[in-house]
Amino acid sequence: MNYLYEELDQLQKNQSVIFDFIQDTALGGLWYWDLHNPENRWVSPSFWRTIGYDPNALLNEAEHWQSAVNGEDLAALNAQVRGCVASQTRRCEQIVRCTHQRGTTVWLLCHSLLMQDDAGQPYRVLGVFTDFTRQRNEEVYAQELASHYGSILSNQSVYIIKTDAQGNYTYVNDFFYERFGYDSKIIGTSSLQSIVQEDWPKCLGVVGRCFAEPEVPHQVILRKPYRDGTVKSNHWEFKGLLNGEGQVGEILCVGYDVTLLVENLENSQKLLALTKQQNHRLQNFAYIISHNIRSHSANLTSLVKLMQLSTNQEQSAMFLQMLKTSTDKLAETIVNLNEIVTANSNANQPKESRKLRQEVDKTLEALNVLIHESSIAVTIDIPAEVTVNVVPAYLDSILLNLISNAIKYRSTSAHPTIALSCYQEAEFIVLAIKDNGLGIDLNRHRTKLFGMYKTFHSNEDARGVGLFITKNQVEAMNGKIDVESELGTGSTFKVYFNESV
Repeated sequence: MNYLYEELDQLQKNQSVIFDFIQDTALGGLWYWDLHNPENRWVSPSFWRTIGYDPNALLNEAEHWQSAVNGEDLAALNAQVRGCVASQTRRCEQIVRCTHQRGTTVWLLCHSLLMQDDAGQPYRVLGVFTDFTRQRNEEVYAQELASHYGSILSNQSVYIIKTDAQGNYTYVNDFFYERFGYDSKIIGTSSLQSIVQEDWPKCLGVVGRCFAEPEVPHQVILRKPYRDGTVKSNHWEFKGLLNGEGQVGEILCVGYDVTLLVENLENSQKLLALTKQQNHRLQNFAYIISHNIRSHSANLTSLVKLMQLSTNQEQSAMFLQMLKTSTDKLAETIVNLNEIVTANSNANQPKESRKLRQEVDKTLEALNVLIHESSIAVTIDIPAEVTVNVVPAYLDSILLNLISNAIKYRSTSAHPTIALSCYQEAEFIVLAIKDNGLGIDLNRHRTKLFGMYKTFHSNEDARGVGLFITKNQVEAMNGKIDVESELGTGSTFKVYFNESV
């Protein structure tokens, strides 16, 4: 026998501190049961500490420690001990659950030793508790985790893919194959190729964060073409996975379809933008009603009173002329208001396809006399085959307003020019009308350029209505209008005809 074992055995017999040290540090507790007097059971202080109690505050009587043990487990332990006694089995073990002082469950493995007297009859049972709560919880957690990820992998609504550090596919679940129309040949190819190219920078940005912060989920929405040719938006969670060397070796990607959510959000944003536009128009209507028409009304009332008080025919004739002027101005305001109302109330008129060059030529022909009298050089760079989807009456009004403005505010110091061109930008056909005329100081006037009754030059026939109506008509067709201008150099108005709706 090893001399160290013999030495430790002797120390344990002679010094109780050795026994106390072993039971307090290496064990979850001890219990000792008198088989001749079953009500007598002793448990060590370490048992109480294991389940969160102060041993000094409790009595080591049977009812105290047994009340801390799960009833079913205690019954099973008692039955097992009785079975050992009956079968003369020296050793057995049983798992018991105890309730911790905090209310949680403590898992103890109880090893029992049947002790016999000199006659070979059992008279005591020694029990040793081993606390394996942490291992048990880790096992349960692992099982739950395996079940969770197993359900994800088998889920027919979640995409699971993995790529290597270079972004090449290493794993793809069946649902991904099914929805995107790929097969196993995709393994080893670049994952970027299955993403809409405009979203590549977003994807690479998230991958970069996976390398900077591995094992941390990073969110992104990417668009991918489906097998039916449609493009769908998908929410992805990327996570960099570390290899044995502590480096990111793979990227785990879990995704699901959010196309409907994205579309609803975009529609909400469009609705919000439309609401803002309508609020702006409402402000202009309020201005017309509260200021212009009220002013005309007050002026007419005053003139009627003056006519009633006039004492001679000459005064009455003068007031009558003034009254006619005021009613003419009121009529003009009402006409302007009617034009705006018409533009807004007909916003849902069906669009028709029109050849842009042909419509421009018709407008130039209508303005031919003014163009000739003003000696304006007009150039056109619009292909004959270009078409736009428009409300025809609006297009006539837009072209007439913008081209006539270019003539009206032409250059007085240089030979006047107007250049018309078009180009494609995203879902828009853009018509550009460029002149070298008086120009506009956009630093001062940009915010009110398309406002009602806003004029920026001293022309006598300027009403400040044309650009306001033009903007309303363009927006009623889901388009937009913009301007680039410099005082004394000229202006370029750009009309964006929306071809997607």
